[in-house]
Amino acid sequence: MSVLFYRRPDYLNKANGPINKNDCQLYVQRAKSSQRVIPDGLSFDEIINKKTLPPCSVGDFMDYLVYIEHDAENLQFFLWYKDYCRRFDALPEKEKALSPAWVQETEDVPDLSKDSEKDPKKKVKRETIQGMMESGYDTKGAALFSEDKMETPMSPIKENGSHFAPSVSDATTVPTNAEVTAQAGLKWQGFTVQPMRDEVNRVMRHYLAFTAPRELNLSHKDRALCLHALQHTTHPSAFLPAVNIAETALRGQSHPNFVRWSICNGNKPRVFFVRTMGVSNILFGFLIAILLTLSRASRWFRIFAALEWFIGISTMVCAYKGLCIIMHHSHSRNLRPWEQDLDVELGENRRNSTSSTAQRDTTMASRTGHYDDSSKEDDDASSTFAAENMNVFGPKNSFDSASWISKYEKRPILSKVFEKHSVWTQDDTLRILQDKIVLGANLWAVILTVPLTIIFVALPKGNFY
Repeated sequence: MSVLFYRRPDYLNKANGPINKNDCQLYVQRAKSSQRVIPDGLSFDEIINKKTLPPCSVGDFMDYLVYIEHDAENLQFFLWYKDYCRRFDALPEKEKALSPAWVQETEDVPDLSKDSEKDPKKKVKRETIQGMMESGYDTKGAALFSEDKMETPMSPIKENGSHFAPSVSDATTVPTNAEVTAQAGLKWQGFTVQPMRDEVNRVMRHYLAFTAPRELNLSHKDRALCLHALQHTTHPSAFLPAVNIAETALRGQSHPNFVRWSICNGNKPRVFFVRTMGVSNILFGFLIAILLTLSRASRWFRIFAALEWFIGISTMVCAYKGLCIIMHHSHSRNLRPWEQDLDVELGENRRNSTSSTAQRDTTMASRTGHYDDSSKEDDDASSTFAAENMNVFGPKNSFDSASWISKYEKRPILSKVFEKHSVWTQDDTLRILQDKIVLGANLWAVILTVPLTIIFVALPKGNFY
């Protein structure tokens, strides 16, 4: 029965405030419960490992987090971490020996709680540490940066230290190394001889520091644990406090919500219109049945009302789950608003072309890095991270500043309902899920239509006209 009555994953709200251990446990439970309704072909690991196709690719996942859920930092950080682990493991043993695995010692973690911000003494101490860090001295007045493997004041980081090429330079709003170090209550910065130290420092400034442009939703304790570990080593294990929280949030909240959202093949105005048409068909079916029952016509004519009931119920159930049954017949979907704007930005006039669908698929594949070509290497950065949202380093993820928002809002409602721009649903697993929803909707229509038809056929004639 689960095949016929498929239920989408439940929508899951984000946690209020920083994510703590209790939230992580809740996310783990949510992820386990969602596994029952999410097939293996659309699992989190399949999407992250680039084994799915649009509209369920990792690029689509990123777009969803940026434009719909407004919580893309976790995925951007997690993708960087996976690639960082791969590159760190590929280093020579001599270099890896400079950054041993980190064993957390929680008793030495500095206090970064908000209460310490309110305490004047602690606040003065933090400001003093930061000032001395920027001037090159520790809290005891001694020189902070010595020549024996200690780091000198940071100069602008070169791009050759990172596998991911940033799209923009570090803005003035990005915390400096001294500020990040002071936030962790540290008296000195990391060793420059450690592999990938420049890249690690930059990640700390973009994701782990307070007021960072892509600050992760970490508790003060977890933030301190991570920064404290990164003071000593660049080993991937030092990032575990932040990575664990980001991954549990992705698996327990963002991924089920993304699958639920991807099942919808039409935009909201179109789905609402289709749902209204379904209700109208049901009401029209009742009108036919009532008028024929009150007339002198043969009772068998009332069977014609069953056709309206079947169409209306099936259409309404599909629309309730986000599907436009008309578009489903061709396994197509409406282009997302940002995808339509992308076509305009690329200057490609494909909308009046007979081959627009195939060309649009190719363009979207190049944007998300999902070519249907098995010869492509997984670590090809030029294709895998072509979209701007996939850049690891950059400004704050801003939904309000997107250029397509005002353009899409100005469009007439009828143009949204009768959207002409559609694209084929490439992912086989998603199409199967949509087929299950339509099949279940048809079965519900039969279950409800048959007794309604029997009742009205059994009623005596009204003989009013």
